[in-house]
Amino acid sequence: MPAYRVTWTQPTTATAEISIELDELARWAIASNVIHTLVNDAGTPPDPVSLQRALELNPHLRDGLLRLWATTHS
Repeated sequence: MPAYRVTWTQPTTATAEISIELDELARWAIASNVIHTLVNDAGTPPDPVSLQRALELNPHLRDGLLRLWATTHS
């Protein structure tokens, strides 16, 4: 019987419910080196308290880091 190979691309949606405190998410992001603050044209790790505050105020940043956390912990 002949074998055929077929390849296609399709969009997918993943949903995860994550229970994590924002201070823990901030510490993970800094320790994992996935986020930097631009200071004098150089990337430096952000201050954990400032990052936590940014996560509280910026849903796009929070969702992005939660997606990274979910993909690295699955």
